[in-house]
Amino acid sequence: MKPSIKTIAERSGVSKTTVSFVLNGRGEEKNISAETQKRVKDIARQLNYRPNHLARSLSMGRSYTIGFVVPDISNPFFSKIARLVEHYAEERGYSVMVASTDEKPDKEQVILETFTNRQIDGVIIAPATELVQNRYSALPIVNFDRHFHKEDKAYVSINNTETARLLTQSLIDKGCQKIGLIGLSSFLPNIKERINGYKLALDNNKMLVDEELVVDVNTDTIKKGVEQAMENMLTADVDGFLFLNNVLAAEGIWLVNRYYPQVIDKIQFASFDNLDVFDYATPKVTSALQPGDAIARHCVEMLCHHIDNKERSNGVRLSTTIIER
Repeated sequence: MKPSIKTIAERSGVSKTTVSFVLNGRGEEKNISAETQKRVKDIARQLNYRPNHLARSLSMGRSYTIGFVVPDISNPFFSKIARLVEHYAEERGYSVMVASTDEKPDKEQVILETFTNRQIDGVIIAPATELVQNRYSALPIVNFDRHFHKEDKAYVSINNTETARLLTQSLIDKGCQKIGLIGLSSFLPNIKERINGYKLALDNNKMLVDEELVVDVNTDTIKKGVEQAMENMLTADVDGFLFLNNVLAAEGIWLVNRYYPQVIDKIQFASFDNLDVFDYATPKVTSALQPGDAIARHCVEMLCHHIDNKERSNGVRLSTTIIER
């Protein structure tokens, strides 16, 4: 016989309502003790209980599905956040649909329209355009990694300007005399903030800001773009490189080792985001580790608050950790 909520309630010694709240991920919200939640979940697992998602959706008026939209899910930073979002969403009874925009506004719009047609309950997104909030104002949305308006609520980001300043200062402290910046999608607000932090560090140290050393790589031709940028910079005697994400830094590492091994001991790298390979790569890479767990947790909490209470939470900016190498 198929197990029911009634059976779980009887074996747990609690009401059917309590079981429903726990299995729908609303135990904390309803102040149900951790001990009771564990007992209910353990018994449900022992009975191999499988909820009727269609019935639950119809009764609650929700799909218990959220969207997670990023530029490129293969980027290690975004894939890590996706996994953590899935974890925190699952704790609250939600499943997650993932999609990549390739930083293309048209593709982003198609994805969001598809999600809306499938009646998802909300979206966590690293937006490619500032139009997302306006076009989908009825849909609970949390922006992360970047947000376009100072008055925006429901966003999770880091202090990009200060982090870029610290990374650039690290290169200066290591003796770099000429520092180039390699980024992409410079129209995005978080990238603009990072460029501002780089320039601030140079100004603070009375170093020349040379706009020719600030390069915006095309997202469709990253490898070729990094190769051309580094060739030009090395010719111009650049000895310090600030990469605005870890994909660019990884390309830089490969390029230098493949084509310019003679300069490895003469240059320094710094990068936003972190990769395990940075621990043993040459040149050494000083990196800014973003608090992935906190980013994911805040995103899910904000989105669920909006879904449950029909109101947006205030945005948060989190600190990074600079890893010196």
